[in-house]
Amino acid sequence: MAISMSLESFLAFLVAMSLLSLTPGPGFLAVVARSLTGGLASGFAAISGLILGDILFLILAIAGLSALAAAMGEFFLIVKVMGAGYLIWLGVMTWRSKAPPPRLEAAAGRADLRRSFVLGFVVTLGNPKTILFYSALVPTFIDIAALTTGDVALLSLVVAVVSLVILGAYAFLATRAGSSITSPRAFRWLNRVTGGLLVGAGVAVATR
Repeated sequence: MAISMSLESFLAFLVAMSLLSLTPGPGFLAVVARSLTGGLASGFAAISGLILGDILFLILAIAGLSALAAAMGEFFLIVKVMGAGYLIWLGVMTWRSKAPPPRLEAAAGRADLRRSFVLGFVVTLGNPKTILFYSALVPTFIDIAALTTGDVALLSLVVAVVSLVILGAYAFLATRAGSSITSPRAFRWLNRVTGGLLVGAGVAVATR
C-alpha cells in the first residue's frame, strides 16, 4: 500500500490526535470510571470502543461523507441522548451499589468487557468534539482527496496507537488506584467516585 501523505501532514495529524486524546472529556471519564472498578481489561475495552468510533468518523471524513453525517443530525442527536442517558443511568447504579467492586486482579467477564466496549463506542458517537475534529479540523492540514489506501491505514493506526498509549496510561493509573483500596468504607467511596465520573461523562455528552 503506497503512502502519499507528506511528513508534515502526518506529524500535524499525530500532534492533533495526541492533543485530542490528552484533553479530558467524556471518553476520558468513561475510561477512568471503567478502570477503577472493572480493572485494566475493562478500561482497554472502553478504549477499543472509543478507537472504533474515531476510525468510523475518520473514514467518513476521508470518504467525503462528512456532509452526510451532518445531514443525519437527528440520528446523531438520538445517539447522543441515548448515550448520555446510559452513562447517567450506569453512574447512578454504580453510586448506589453497596457491594464492593470485583477484585481488579480477576479477569473481567465477557459481559463487563462488552459493556465497556459499547460504552466507549457510544461516547464517541455522541461527542460533537470528535465529529468536529474529523470533519472540520483534519481537512485543514491533510488533503483528504489525495489520500491513498495506505494513508488511510496509517492514519487509522495513528488513531489506535495514540489512544492506546495516552488513554491506556490513564486506565493503568486508575486501575492501580482502584486495586489499592481494600476497606468496605473505601469501596463505597470508590463506587461513588466512579458513579460520579460516569454521570459527569453523561452530562458532558448531553450538553455539548
